[in-house]
Amino acid sequence: MNVRPSVDFKQIISDEGIPTTEAAIAIELEKEVVTAGSKVSNDSRMSPFWRVMKAIVIAPTLWLIDVLLASHILPNSFAATAKGRYLDLKAWDVDLERKAATKTRGVIEFFKEQAENPVVVPAGTVIEAAQIEGKVYRLIVVDDVVIIENQLSGFVVCEAEEAGEGFNLPAGYYSILPVGVSGITHAVNQADWITTYGADEEPDDELALRIRNQFSVVGRYHIDAIYRSMLSSVAGIRSDQIYFEHNAPRGPGTANAYILMDVGLTPSHLLEQLNNYVMGQGNHGHGDDLLCLALPDTQVSVRATIEARPHVSEERQMLLLANVEKMIRAAFRESDSYKSVVRTYPASTFVFSQLATEIHNHLNEDLLSIRFDNQDIVSALNVPRLSAVEVQYG
Repeated sequence: MNVRPSVDFKQIISDEGIPTTEAAIAIELEKEVVTAGSKVSNDSRMSPFWRVMKAIVIAPTLWLIDVLLASHILPNSFAATAKGRYLDLKAWDVDLERKAATKTRGVIEFFKEQAENPVVVPAGTVIEAAQIEGKVYRLIVVDDVVIIENQLSGFVVCEAEEAGEGFNLPAGYYSILPVGVSGITHAVNQADWITTYGADEEPDDELALRIRNQFSVVGRYHIDAIYRSMLSSVAGIRSDQIYFEHNAPRGPGTANAYILMDVGLTPSHLLEQLNNYVMGQGNHGHGDDLLCLALPDTQVSVRATIEARPHVSEERQMLLLANVEKMIRAAFRESDSYKSVVRTYPASTFVFSQLATEIHNHLNEDLLSIRFDNQDIVSALNVPRLSAVEVQYG
């Protein structure tokens, strides 16, 4: 993952010889007073003259340097450090715009009590996931749907209650019907259930990376930067989470683009959309054959043993178990909660001692210790996913 630079513009200003403190500005001002031929009989810093100068000259100058120049004008002059509307203007310079937030949409399977009876799943029906870090994620049925007779289950189109990436939960997460539906026993999201990937409004860091990449697409040849620009224009796809495989993996002129999503698997509908745009609609270089794929998975079974602090009640012990499991699942890209937890990445090493530290820091009030049975995971062009997770008390 690329990180934008952190720049101390006040230090840069100081390094250029510009005074940035009250004392330094006072010295420069005194030089100008002397140069102008003026004489100050009482040159104490507490004299009426210097108190007036501090109020009408030094204080405004400090504000201009500290607030206007170092904290506002200079940072927003560069794509590497600009924020908000100023970064939007930088994006416009290179013919880009910030990606808007989108709502997750997909199909949920509803199961009937009796297969022989037709059942109507009404629009507005809600299906929830269990609470994650204090938030309940809800999907809402879009239209009335009839599950016909002699069919045990049916797939119903649902949309997230709100826009955001957090609703792209993996299979099995959405399984709670807070209000029952007549004739329906239960409902659940199956694998590859998403038809429209939900996304937050594009944050500054991701937009800045797309702006940087845009400077590389001015050539006429379809290099990685051009394909990266095309693919990352779709909501939910980060420009730094597209991984190319060259060396003609499917013969001369071929390359693969592997897509990694922040939450869950890469939906097949999204891959179909990308491949149709690049190859089906002819948005590729002469002789190019680019195939968009989901990043391959490595299945990992994680086992953790924890110990609660002595004062923790039984109820809080059970909650601690659940929270540790949720943090582990977040690390393996099953939710966008617990932002402090480092996610799994390809071409990297996932370190369990670091995960243990992150969990300990977050749950320190109740958690005394945590120990993983797993070894660190070294990934190539693949991303670790959970096949199973077990958290138990030692």
